[in-house]
Amino acid sequence: MENVKVETGIEGFDEVLGGGIPKGHVVLISGLPGTMKSSIAYAILHHNSKSKGSKCLYVTLEQTKKNFCRQMESMGFDVEMTEGDLHIVDVGSMQKQTKKNATVPWMELLKKLLETKKRLDGVDLIVLDSLEALDVLAQFENRRTALFHFFEWLRDLDAISFVLTEAPPEQTLLGLDQSLPRNDEGFLSDGILHLKMHQVNDIDIQRRLRVVKMRSANHRMGFFALVFEDGKFSVTRALSA
Repeated sequence: MENVKVETGIEGFDEVLGGGIPKGHVVLISGLPGTMKSSIAYAILHHNSKSKGSKCLYVTLEQTKKNFCRQMESMGFDVEMTEGDLHIVDVGSMQKQTKKNATVPWMELLKKLLETKKRLDGVDLIVLDSLEALDVLAQFENRRTALFHFFEWLRDLDAISFVLTEAPPEQTLLGLDQSLPRNDEGFLSDGILHLKMHQVNDIDIQRRLRVVKMRSANHRMGFFALVFEDGKFSVTRALSA
């Protein structure tokens, strides 16, 4: 079976990934607030919709579409340029559907949204922001089992799905091997991209990125500096210390 990879468009990052992210993967983007999880996920979708004509969907469960678009525009992204291929859906839209279909479980409505997007437009890349918000909305009875079936369902869409999740602060401070998502989603996902803030010296803080795992990819394992300048991300060798 051909291992098709999708480039992120982030300078230096596709080389770290060994050519890109394999199609069909469910990939966690993990990190504390301020590590730019949402921004890097949107940047990948924006690049692919603008340069490749890919059909993308960003589902934000934590803020309104208006606020999210304003945030991305303030960072230098041209949101209007890609609005035909990159659709943004917020929790308000999902809640309206919930009220119309009061007897339908919330997760089924989310799946219906994604299925409709695939049927009408096709879907190549998806972002779900975030897993913590999904936990609250879906109210899983058996979280591991529910996530197992949901991740399998996402894989059947034959798209790349990014799921944003937070790393617990108390674990991040303990060291490299502790700064990962909870075991459920970490074991069930195909890939994990971990973002963190690293103190270089008494003054400077550097954002860093590590590919913790990526199935079917010969990726590099170490931390790299994540730089955002002039509206573009790049990944470079991390500063020492």
